[in-house]
Amino acid sequence: MLGTARSGNRFDSPSGSYRVLYFGTSLTACFGETLARFRPDTHLLSVVKDEWEAMGFMDVSRVPADWRHRRSAVNVSLPADAPFLDVEHRSTREFLRTTLATGLSALGHDDLDIAAVRGPDRRVTRMISEWAYNATDDKGFAAYQGIRYLSRLDDDWECWAVFEDAEITVNTAMSITLDLEPLQRVAADYGLRVF
Repeated sequence: MLGTARSGNRFDSPSGSYRVLYFGTSLTACFGETLARFRPDTHLLSVVKDEWEAMGFMDVSRVPADWRHRRSAVNVSLPADAPFLDVEHRSTREFLRTTLATGLSALGHDDLDIAAVRGPDRRVTRMISEWAYNATDDKGFAAYQGIRYLSRLDDDWECWAVFEDAEITVNTAMSITLDLEPLQRVAADYGLRVF
């Protein structure tokens, strides 16, 4: 079961049989990915923005303080030789295009290009995730610890979907405070106000 085209996170397990943790190479990438969901869709913005402001409701482009308080920014490391499936590499996509042809065709996709990997149909990326999670090397061990990809929002934001079984070491953890420059930069770019 792959779920709906827009439900959940990009490389989540389609069946819920494993967990995926999401990381960015930079704090900017992390905030860029996580704050994007606070940007109101263009239809909502055009319909309710003025009315909500007039009624004193929290503006649709505001991020409540609770969002920061329930999260931490962590720096992690994995073994240097931890293998990741790189969906940004053309040869990887060509291999998956052939390997997953039946599933892609069933979903109405006649190609597996950058648009399909970064696009809104999460059934495609979840199919890739499930294949990578179940792939084994010639000794029967997990072939991949996760998936390397670029954000759909900015080509400069390198992201990592790490499978729960990966050997993750937490190096540091810090509170998300309002004075963090990457947080302020992304919020400003998105037109958000973080409390």
